[in-house]
Amino acid sequence: MRIWQPSPSSRKVGYIVQKGFDYPKKIGDQLNQLDVTLISKHHSDKHTTHGINRFGANDHRDFEYKYPIIRTTADDYPDSWISSMKIVHIISSAERAIEVVDEWRQRNPQSQAQFIWEPLPWTCLPENFDQICKASQKIDIITPNHEEIADMLGHKFDELFLKSNKNFKQTVEYCSQELFKAINRPSITLVVRASKYGAFIKTKDIMEWTPAYWNWETDQQHVVDVTGAGNAFCGGYAAGWIQTEKDPVQSALYGAVSASYVVEQIGVPSLSKDEQWNQGLNPMERLNLLKKKWTINQ
Repeated sequence: MRIWQPSPSSRKVGYIVQKGFDYPKKIGDQLNQLDVTLISKHHSDKHTTHGINRFGANDHRDFEYKYPIIRTTADDYPDSWISSMKIVHIISSAERAIEVVDEWRQRNPQSQAQFIWEPLPWTCLPENFDQICKASQKIDIITPNHEEIADMLGHKFDELFLKSNKNFKQTVEYCSQELFKAINRPSITLVVRASKYGAFIKTKDIMEWTPAYWNWETDQQHVVDVTGAGNAFCGGYAAGWIQTEKDPVQSALYGAVSASYVVEQIGVPSLSKDEQWNQGLNPMERLNLLKKKWTINQ
């Protein structure tokens, strides 16, 4: 989201940092450089949350936490945030998503905040499906990736992929329609993050693919490390949701641009004093290029 809010408007972006006793100074310095509104919570008796990513074939990723999670709750948000926030990005289980939204609404029933929910991968299981559908009644946007949506439906993506004669997009669309029908809530927006294939958007009126910024056949030299790309996509989608007044398809293009900066290096994108990201085109320039590419391919 930050790349769409140049300083000083970057302070409209809020971020809560849960700091354990081993919180890395380098991370703190990088966050401070972003010039966003930060709230730090200190935990002298806990490790800072660390994760381990393991990547396999066909964009498969395994993830585990090295230390117990320090969770952010609605109580961590100041009243000013509860009353003024336009959109909130939640990464959690279904139970936690329900808890966060309910607590948020209890603190301020008049809050107009919208919620984009990114389900935790290891909670996308068929035994959690009822809770996933329940959580989807409370949020505005649900955004699993292609493997996660298959898992929560009790399928294996690779098996469905083979049954469809290796038609990736057809497999994603099949799972999307199945989940959308099960949620049974016309106002929900379903966005399936599909790695190098882009994203698939499903609403009651729309079924649409949008591309990734980098083409996996011609731009491989630009894709160094995909860690964090999904999170960045969701942040970009949230920014697009606000800037396009809730256009579900155009928002995905914002998400793709955000992800494009994250994959270009190991670690976070670099930001210069003149708001240049990775010493390349600015976000609006990339967005305009992506829109042209998307329009041509439609």
